[in-house]
Amino acid sequence: AVTADSLPPERRGLGYAMTNVFPVIPAIFAPLLTREFIKYYGFLTGMRLAYWVAVLGSLGVAIIRLLGLKETLKTRKKLKVRELLLDFKKSVTETFNSWRVMSKQLKIFVMILLISLFEKPIFHIFMSLYAVDVIGITKPDWAFFICSLVICNNNSRSSTWEDRGYNRKKKSLVLTYIIWLPLTIYFILCRSLVELILIFGLFAFGDSLFIPSTQALIADLTPREIRGRIMTIIGNLNLVAAALASIIAGFLYNLNPTLPFVVCIGTDVLILLLILTLLKEPMRREI
Repeated sequence: AVTADSLPPERRGLGYAMTNVFPVIPAIFAPLLTREFIKYYGFLTGMRLAYWVAVLGSLGVAIIRLLGLKETLKTRKKLKVRELLLDFKKSVTETFNSWRVMSKQLKIFVMILLISLFEKPIFHIFMSLYAVDVIGITKPDWAFFICSLVICNNNSRSSTWEDRGYNRKKKSLVLTYIIWLPLTIYFILCRSLVELILIFGLFAFGDSLFIPSTQALIADLTPREIRGRIMTIIGNLNLVAAALASIIAGFLYNLNPTLPFVVCIGTDVLILLLILTLLKEPMRREI
């Protein structure tokens, strides 16, 4: 919500592309650092050291946000700690009432996003297992693959095409799924590290269209005064959907490692049809 409020409506695609690129640069080196930890200290101790680095990084982020981040939504008064706690309790209740104030197109888009979430835990959790167990990638090669993947993601996320003209965000989403569908099939069939890097390099190009378009379209469809609340309920619904999808995907993976990714193909087809038939961009963007 802060990012959306801080960007001109006509440049949200560019703004989100930039905020997706620069913060990811340290992640290019993270897999290589973890690989060195594991090499010198063993898998368990090496991973613990890597997670401690992540803890320190998170604390650094919290301090920067505390000292440098400014509120973009003007309020009449500053809240005291006790009032803030009461306001938080109220906001939790209001979050689940926010569905009623969503526009029809925003509700449609949220439902599309929730369906698309089935794929996230499959690729985030089970992709590494599938790559090692089925494709045959070694653990050291996995670190190299993740490093290559981050570089591909970072290079591809500077897309600004979503800002250029009406309905471009919808077209970006359609193009994303046209790219992802054959790649998911190829992923199931591939059997080498080179193929894996090629596939996810192209997946990253799809991400470069999907992520800024999604973020910008949510901002375009949501009034500023309820943007934080709406984005909160979207985040909460995402967590519930991802948790359920993880359980289902785990069950399917135990039956057959290929099954979760076959389901992703069907999910992609469904989402593509929903975007084409139901989703419309607003003629007037919310500021």
